[in-house]
Amino acid sequence: MILNEIGLELEVFLLDKLGNILEPSIYGFPSDEMGFLIEIRSEPSDDPRLLWNDIHLKKSIIGHKAKKLGFRLDLVPYKKVSKYFMEYISSKYMHDLLPDHTQNIYGSILSHHTGFLNGLATAGLHVHFSRREIIGNKCQIIRLPIRSIVRRMDDHFKKKILEANRILGEYELKSHGFEYRSLPNNINIKEVINYSIQILEEV
Repeated sequence: MILNEIGLELEVFLLDKLGNILEPSIYGFPSDEMGFLIEIRSEPSDDPRLLWNDIHLKKSIIGHKAKKLGFRLDLVPYKKVSKYFMEYISSKYMHDLLPDHTQNIYGSILSHHTGFLNGLATAGLHVHFSRREIIGNKCQIIRLPIRSIVRRMDDHFKKKILEANRILGEYELKSHGFEYRSLPNNINIKEVINYSIQILEEV
């Protein structure tokens, strides 16, 4: 049996009453290694309904917790931040030591691996693609045509990617397959889920 699955990582800003960006881990929220974004992860699946329900429920629970603490979630793809904020976060979370494993099918040297780009703090929606062959009690990862999938995702969502100042063609290899990193966090998640699964079924 061949199993095609995707998984989602939704990055969201956590703000206080004055609109300042907070460090999610300090308040018990799931965060990424960059230090200033909430990271909401779905379980991998090949079922669009399960994927949507999972990410929507987790976002709702986190939003409820933020509200109880007097905070709020902000689903925007970027926010302007001060030089002090960038230096503080980069120093505390040791961005200089974070290896950049991102790659780009067009050869761009720019990436979102620290979350900061051109004086902006950025947030995206990452899509994990994987294909496995299940034979009895054995599982084997099947290599995917990464460049083809990334190009199709770029072409389909290009307008939204460029409007949000995201970088086309960005991805990262993973043990289960790869992670597509070009989408902004305010994109239509249902459309992303449906199109991503469609691509996997076609390639």
